[in-house]
Parts: sequence; C-alpha cells; structure tokens
Amino acid sequence: MDFKAAARRILKETGSPLHYTDITEIALKDGYLRSSGKTPQNTMRARLSVDVRDNPKTPFFQSAPGVYGLREWEGRAKRPQ
Repeated sequence: MDFKAAARRILKETGSPLHYTDITEIALKDGYLRSSGKTPQNTMRARLSVDVRDNPKTPFFQSAPGVYGLREWEGRAKRPQ
C-alpha cells in the first residue's frame, strides 16, 4: 500500500483528522505501510501536503498544521455515526 492509500485507510478507520506522525505510526504498526526509509513521517507529510496543494480531487484536507482528514468530513470533527 502506498502512503496516501495507507493514510486514507487509517483516517477512515479512526473517523477523525490526525497528525501525519500519528497516521504514519498507525500505518506502520498495523502493517498498512512498509518503509525502508529513515523518515517515513516526512514522506507521509510531503505526500499529503503536496496532494492537498496540487490535486483538486484529493480525498484529503488539512484542518490544522500537519493535521489531515478526509474531505468528506471537512468542517466536522468526526464523521457522522
């Protein structure tokens, strides 16, 4: 799974925006992401921030510095139950 796919899955499972370091930690721990690099958190940050900046159809939004959520819940703290 690539970084953005892992982030999307983690965010769907948690139901609320998370900091990119938390997304990366959960993705690595749960086996959704494998990285041989020394700074997978920086890679996650870069992939998400570039996607939000450059891709108008991105499923992500940035709710605070370093904090990303799914556009489907933009403006909400949590997705509806």
